[in-house]
Amino acid sequence: MFWTFDAAPAIVVKLAPAGSDRPAAPDPTCIALDRRRAGDGLHLRLAGGLQVLVPSGLGPQAAIAALLPLDDRFEARAVAAARLYALLAGSAGPRMGPISRDRRLRLRRMLRALDARAQGASYREIAEHVLGARFTDSLAWRTSPARDAAIRLWRSGLNYARGGYLALLRRR
Repeated sequence: MFWTFDAAPAIVVKLAPAGSDRPAAPDPTCIALDRRRAGDGLHLRLAGGLQVLVPSGLGPQAAIAALLPLDDRFEARAVAAARLYALLAGSAGPRMGPISRDRRLRLRRMLRALDARAQGASYREIAEHVLGARFTDSLAWRTSPARDAAIRLWRSGLNYARGGYLALLRRR
């Protein structure tokens, strides 16, 4: 899968021509693991999940620059550009930190809650099967923190399913 420049700023670096007075940079196509040509240029997949968009008309001997719009995703784009620079220079460079164990557990629970609701499960069933909660009567269920947690898990999962998962790609 190739991501677009706007969808995954922490992964995709868009190149642009640099001034003609600049020396030619190393050609990123030489270190590409996979490539795909599209209407907006050549998409390259590099080591570590990094992707590069080389616009049409930018030759291998051209001086290149990374396009870094000054928007709310600037920091993620700058880290991705630093990773590209490090790869072109032959070093590992900065990496995105791993998702913590607790965050992975919450994401897994959100997906299970979302799937359960899609199959017709109640919030109580989600709390029992996903969170491991047990209830003796209806009053215990209505006042349980597990009820609120099950509802929050489903709502968060729904948010991710509607496009919120892209936040995982924007994190530093």
